[in-house]
Amino acid sequence: MNKFCKIFYAAMALVMVICHSSCNDEEELPTGELELDSGSSVTTETLKVVSYNILEGMKLDKDNNYDNFVAWVSEQAPDILAIEETNGFTKETLTALANRWGHSHAEICKETGYPVSLTSKYPIEVISRIRKGVSHGGIHAQIKGINILVLHLYPQSYAPSGSTAANGDAYRLEEIQTYLDNTVRKYPDEKYWLMMGDFNSASPLDKNDLASGSNINYQVHQTILDSGYRDPIREMNVNFVRSCPTVYGGWTGPTGSYKGSRIDFIYASGEAMRNMLNAQILMDDFTDNYSDHYPVTVTCRIYNK
Repeated sequence: MNKFCKIFYAAMALVMVICHSSCNDEEELPTGELELDSGSSVTTETLKVVSYNILEGMKLDKDNNYDNFVAWVSEQAPDILAIEETNGFTKETLTALANRWGHSHAEICKETGYPVSLTSKYPIEVISRIRKGVSHGGIHAQIKGINILVLHLYPQSYAPSGSTAANGDAYRLEEIQTYLDNTVRKYPDEKYWLMMGDFNSASPLDKNDLASGSNINYQVHQTILDSGYRDPIREMNVNFVRSCPTVYGGWTGPTGSYKGSRIDFIYASGEAMRNMLNAQILMDDFTDNYSDHYPVTVTCRIYNK
């Protein structure tokens, strides 16, 4: 083989290696240790997050000492569980319950009304509990370097007493502005965000799948999308999947153009979306029957220096 041919085939082999690497950007990277040019290393791992409105403190399993709920969470094995409607719990009782599914850390927004909460395998650094100007409150925390915001927007069609908002839609818009002002807008240097909860409102991305879709107010979610957040469930699933109602909530199947609704979300910042591996709404025998909402889950890649 002459010298020219040797150079040619070596160049072709290099091109094939480069093409193979660039064409597999969407494949899951293995967890482990990556060596950097500087000599330092970064470990990668996956993080599973579940967000679940458990219907007034999981009242349908309370008389059973929450055994079915604990078994379900244990089977799902999330690293982080965000809960809406942690009614009747204190930080102490929530921590005791979380210990039963393997989470030694728990935080709650408040101990009255319809609080949101977080449980985690890993330490939770609470940045703020957002309670002023919102109905049910929210928690902004950092876990494993990720910014987590759990919220529960106002559920009614009318504005709450004392508000100057024209109606429920206008009040929810005020709420989401408050949450954004206190999180992504307040900390612009932070790039990795997950925002989750019960938003009690519909997304414009679902317009073609919702009955009377053209008559729905989408301002809350349009504001979220305009702020740079992305919707993993919509982007990673071909078909529309409802988050309510459940079978307990009265679901008997689609009727005409009615496919249910999607008001429970986990939103991801651009950085989080680039590391997103999976996004689902969890439907099974337990979630069919123990709440009026289905839980949402995402699995993402994180890097530890």
